[in-house]
Amino acid sequence: MKSLTYALLSGAHSQTMSASSYGARARITRRALSNARAITTVSKSRSQASALPASVEAESSKNIVESKFPKMAMPYAPFAQKVFTEVSTWSHKIAIECGITGRCYTYSQLLDGAMKFGGMLQQLAGKGKLTAPDNGNPMVAILSPNSPEHPIVLFGTTAVGAILTPINPTYTPEEVAGHLRDSGTEILVVDSLMEPLADAALALLQWDIPVIVNGASKSGRPNLREIITDTSIPYAHQVDICEETTAVLAYSSGTTGKPKGVCMPHSLFSSGSTIYQNPYTNPYDKAEGEHQEVIMGLLPFFHIYGMMGVMVCGMLNGAKIVTLPKFDPVTYMTVLKKHQVTCLHIVPPLLKFIAMSPAVSPADLASTHTVICGAAPVLPAAAIKLKEKLQRPIFFQEGYGMTEILCAHLTAKGEEKLGYCGKLMPNVRAKVLDLATDVALPPGAKGELCIHTPSVMSRYHNNPEATREVMDEEGWVRTGDVAIYDEEGNFAIIDRIKELIKVKGMQVSPSELEDILLRHPQVADVGIIGVEDEHAGEVPRAYVVRQGNVTEKELQEFMQSRVAPFKQLTGGIKFIDELPKNPAGKLLKKELKKIAQQE
Repeated sequence: MKSLTYALLSGAHSQTMSASSYGARARITRRALSNARAITTVSKSRSQASALPASVEAESSKNIVESKFPKMAMPYAPFAQKVFTEVSTWSHKIAIECGITGRCYTYSQLLDGAMKFGGMLQQLAGKGKLTAPDNGNPMVAILSPNSPEHPIVLFGTTAVGAILTPINPTYTPEEVAGHLRDSGTEILVVDSLMEPLADAALALLQWDIPVIVNGASKSGRPNLREIITDTSIPYAHQVDICEETTAVLAYSSGTTGKPKGVCMPHSLFSSGSTIYQNPYTNPYDKAEGEHQEVIMGLLPFFHIYGMMGVMVCGMLNGAKIVTLPKFDPVTYMTVLKKHQVTCLHIVPPLLKFIAMSPAVSPADLASTHTVICGAAPVLPAAAIKLKEKLQRPIFFQEGYGMTEILCAHLTAKGEEKLGYCGKLMPNVRAKVLDLATDVALPPGAKGELCIHTPSVMSRYHNNPEATREVMDEEGWVRTGDVAIYDEEGNFAIIDRIKELIKVKGMQVSPSELEDILLRHPQVADVGIIGVEDEHAGEVPRAYVVRQGNVTEKELQEFMQSRVAPFKQLTGGIKFIDELPKNPAGKLLKKELKKIAQQE
């Protein structure tokens, strides 16, 4: 049998992972299995909703929002096969390159490496060192900053039916140990610089599992870069992968609570890849001739934005991805100029840096035609500053998604509306529920955003209660985000439900106040939380990173005429050197609350 690598590079239909063997894509089902691989999801009891008069229920059903774009066919293919469908077209082009060292792989080399890694996993399973793919799904963890080898591990793992669980490289040994324990990791891939962190975590667990090091190991462990070029390791052989098989176990950011393992099946990535390629929102032109998009691979690959939005979407279009292990202003600017980045994926803190830093000039972004911002709500003030700085047309695309549902909204080409996260992607539906009654609301009303999409998780890992709370039996996912939409189908995220501040019963949005404060020229960054108040219940408090000598009195006066009395910063303004954020740039409000409790 010829290898998957050969089949894909020759442009032929793969015999090892044929989509046709699965037939038309069936509706996702959720069966209760004895080994807890799936659970039955049940609607959370909501007495108010069930008791609604028939007339109200009928009106509510009218407010289910359909995508404005035509529906797309959803043929199923396993994750790796889906991504490399057109690899023969750009096999000679660079797929991924380290922005620090220049180490790189062409598309054909990347695919070869992935199939070698998959072959190694099958060898280990055959020797009894891993759960055999035919009897279960081996769990492979990767603990690494962004590197050119990351997609090799991702696609090599998932191509043979194993599961990849990426670990946040900023974790402490205790946090890494907790991730390994909860996921049930059987083999660990670790960056050479993080080998001591992995050892510390394994020591806490008292585990002895295979460890592969990306680079030279101080302990003599196998080197990933040697494995993927080892001629004695065969390419991965045929594995039938059904669409409900988990491909990735990604952990939610835990910005408002403990991180949860999200079981992401092959069907999620298959449908998501198709949806991302729609002509209405896809900002990339596919690689052809001398043309190739260039993308900055800074956003962490362990996060769904970096994994799917940057890595997978880029590779679906034959783009070159230039990786950086972390943000450093000088290195970032060097890569931006040297590689002439065409599509720039950013998060709000990066948007502020690019828009406000004098180190970034319009000439540095001369090759950039699209700036894509996500992971957290975009403050319009920062986006406006970027556009004013560039002084030329540029597509500013905003999006919204979650690990549980991938990307549900994106700005359509030619339809920018700053402060809005775009329109529903093809095949995606939404409704905005009243926070008290669960009635689906019409345009212009604020409520909890719920999403129905083909690209949906199967469950939370080992957490059936959390699954039932978030996803009902029809597949609707409650996002926990307060949203609003207009008559044209543009959505905007107002805040997290748990982060809304209740002032004498009135709801105050922290993001609204943050956006206003950021308009002050001496405010570099800001985070707002609610703090307890004897009379009002809660009041807003601002934590401000300033650039200059602005005082609390001056900022209070700045806010005085801009918001209603109940929205004023009655809880005070505290100056802070740096706001706590996760690697994706999302503000960690729970850490601010800890600071407030200690004050």
